[in-house]
Amino acid sequence: MRSARPKVLHPLVGRAMLLHIVEAATAATGAPPVVVLGPDQPAVQEAVRGLARVAVQAEPRGTGDALRSLPAEFRDAGPVVVLYGDLPLIRPATIVGLLRAREAAGASCALLSVVLADARGFGRVVRGSDGRVLRIVEERDLPGLGAPVPEECNAGVYVFSGRHLWPALERLSTDNAQGEYYLTDVVALLAPAVEAVLASDPEEAMGVNDRRQLAAAEAALRRRLLDAMMLDGVTVEDPATTYVDAAVRVGADTVLRPMTVLRGATVIGRDCEIGPMAQIRDARIGDGVRIGASVIDGAEIGDGVEIGQFNRVRPGTTLESGVSLGTHAEVKNSRVGAGSRVNHFSCVLDSDVGADVNIGAGTVTCNYDGRQKHGTSIEDGAFVGTNSSLVAPLRIGRGAYVAAGSTVTRDVPAGGLAVGRARQRNIEGWRDRTPRHE
Repeated sequence: MRSARPKVLHPLVGRAMLLHIVEAATAATGAPPVVVLGPDQPAVQEAVRGLARVAVQAEPRGTGDALRSLPAEFRDAGPVVVLYGDLPLIRPATIVGLLRAREAAGASCALLSVVLADARGFGRVVRGSDGRVLRIVEERDLPGLGAPVPEECNAGVYVFSGRHLWPALERLSTDNAQGEYYLTDVVALLAPAVEAVLASDPEEAMGVNDRRQLAAAEAALRRRLLDAMMLDGVTVEDPATTYVDAAVRVGADTVLRPMTVLRGATVIGRDCEIGPMAQIRDARIGDGVRIGASVIDGAEIGDGVEIGQFNRVRPGTTLESGVSLGTHAEVKNSRVGAGSRVNHFSCVLDSDVGADVNIGAGTVTCNYDGRQKHGTSIEDGAFVGTNSSLVAPLRIGRGAYVAAGSTVTRDVPAGGLAVGRARQRNIEGWRDRTPRHE
């Protein structure tokens, strides 16, 4: 990966690669898996905390040794599912199918295989004249590679009988190109009691070893997520340009328009219109909301809210039902009450805005005095005229009116009128008396 980040922690649709495999294993078996790690991998341990148990392989001596390093408390005599940590496209249903296949055949091992036109990078499944699996040969140990031909390959998903697996691991040798203990060599030790189940979707065998494969896996997972959303009643106008993380939830009859990005733990209600070019992260959005090409981050949006083009709604913000944001407005760490309007080129910061308030175009709540930030309170029914500066800390009373172009530095009483304009002075002949500079 050419990265300081461990490979299995590279993100795919908003979640570390490893967590996709952990989730699939847990869903298939009903129990958290054991993740085998090398020493000194605290970031990976932290990523799986509460989701998986951890065992440490003291030295990197191969996949067989990784499994052999499991302590006695993890060694069950029943079925043992083994997955590689870089197979993020494996589905729980595929693992369940492999478990059933091994049980039905009474086999010591069932493995997932895949037929690929270009098998480069994969170990090959070798069968005898009777069609039974004899062994798996890793690509590095093949005698010579000619032109790519369709071959049966090892997908890297196994179900073993624990009663046969643990003794076989002790018989592994390092007589191979890498001088490692290969897990795949266990297959030869257990043959002919081995079943190979052909994958119905070869995509599930896609491993990730570089950034190109990471991008391919991202595209495949994103396609799955969008397909599932569309089957649940969401309209995705252009799946090719719509990006959705795994944790995102979207209600039926919502329309996602082109170039929309939904990240993190975003939840969107029913009958919404999102985009085009909306960017939303970790937000909770109600029903019937309309959002244009705006950025919503860590905010809560009530039912029926209208957010136009090129707005920015920042963390800590709540827009209650029926709020309207025009264009090029910004709201941060503020509550805006039901039915209020924040018009274009306005900036509402650290404020508590009541219901049915009008924030005129170009208005700014001036929250920072150079040392600390202060809050502004605008009560129900107040009207703030265009191009006003409200210097916090400040309270605008219920039903008060702030005249356009005002700079307000003192509280305005309920029902009062604030006129805070600078005085205009016209100087006749000023231009003629002032030296001209070119």
